[in-house]
Amino acid sequence: MKPTHFTLVKPGSRTDAWLSRRFDSAQFSYQEIFGMFGPLLIDQFFIFLIGMLTTSMISSSSQESVSAVSLVGPLTYMVIALSSAVASGGTVVVAQYKGKGDQEKMRRAAGQVVFATCTVSFATCALMLSVAGPAVNWMFGAADAVIREKATAYTIGFGISMIPFSLYNGVFAVLRGVGDTKTCLRLTVIINLIHLFASMLFLNVMKLDILGTTLSYNIARLIGGGVAVCLLVSPRGSLTVPLRELVRVDWRYQKSIFQIGIPLATEQMFFYGGSLIVQSYISGLSNAQIAANAITNSSFGLFYSAGLSVSTLAITVVGQCIGAGDIPLAKKYGRQMILLGSFSCLVSVLILGSMMPLILSLYSPHAETLPIIYQLVVIGAVPLPFVWALSNVTPNILRAAGDANFTSVFSLITMWVVRVGMGYLAAVPLGFGIHGVWIAMGLEWVVRAVVFSFRFRGDKWYCHKVV
Repeated sequence: MKPTHFTLVKPGSRTDAWLSRRFDSAQFSYQEIFGMFGPLLIDQFFIFLIGMLTTSMISSSSQESVSAVSLVGPLTYMVIALSSAVASGGTVVVAQYKGKGDQEKMRRAAGQVVFATCTVSFATCALMLSVAGPAVNWMFGAADAVIREKATAYTIGFGISMIPFSLYNGVFAVLRGVGDTKTCLRLTVIINLIHLFASMLFLNVMKLDILGTTLSYNIARLIGGGVAVCLLVSPRGSLTVPLRELVRVDWRYQKSIFQIGIPLATEQMFFYGGSLIVQSYISGLSNAQIAANAITNSSFGLFYSAGLSVSTLAITVVGQCIGAGDIPLAKKYGRQMILLGSFSCLVSVLILGSMMPLILSLYSPHAETLPIIYQLVVIGAVPLPFVWALSNVTPNILRAAGDANFTSVFSLITMWVVRVGMGYLAAVPLGFGIHGVWIAMGLEWVVRAVVFSFRFRGDKWYCHKVV
């Protein structure tokens, strides 16, 4: 793969010299670092923007529809997270082989990543289709019958879309491992534009409501999955992985992938399981609070999308340093990723905070819902620049070196003790409602930031063998 160059800075300028001092090394130049970061940043903003626009279309259909999608959101996120956890393990493996300079093993690992994500997604799809109705009625029995009916339909349609999703999710993991974020961005644009235009057709024109939402997901992901595989096996691609590598099992590579993927998948399952419990007691709140939470969750994703880009970049950069056997460089870039994540969150809060009236106008929220949304945005935005990167970028730095068990176990503890337990205490017994849930979320970030910072400063996180 040819290096991607960052060309917005004039060569020889003070900015060029400063960036060179901060980011240049034998492994990367700052042009390569920001050449990878730029597409990731646009990628994340694009995903959240399209998600926000489609949620606003659902919201315009009815408040019951957006509430239904919000209630089962953690369930759908859990299914995505399972596939993405395996994919993240694959990114680490591919990145470390890239750092070692072993092209042949990198191609073999790439095929095994796609095989692993597809296997997991087929299993989760089958589970979602078989238990959708009973699961929704059991978890959200306090919600209106109309909301539960729409939530079940959405769960089934979304479950089917996970099969093509696994194809491009696996390809994304591989391409990010080698630093080819430009191809990932092109795929994201294709998939999400199809999703947006299909949503406009099915929701705004044909008025298909929840059915239209699930149809748009399936069409976009089916096309995206096919294109992604073609790009991966193409002779003109960045890897040119033989097609046979995507359909056979090599347990040596599977072991390395799942060494990272299983702890993260377990963490994500219990994390979103906890989120489902949170949603179950949110479902007993007023419809205005449920809708406010759904709209805020959708729009607030834009605030930390830049931070998520840095978190993804950290796996590639630190993983390749670990693969090259350069621990001091891995530490250096780990620190740079945390600082870049914090700066990105600060800029996002300043820019997007001033744009909230415009953003929220897309959702056409009811008058009783709007003040709650603004209050939740403030609760989430205040701690974001200070602790989010330490809480969410640092774990990916640790995982890039193979330190998956510690990060997953501690993340589970904070999720269940702080977000679920304290969130319930604040929301229901203490009577803070949905505001209590968001306060607990911010407190969880703080606890995670403190502990992961201490872990990163020690030496246990890089004493693991992945490849």
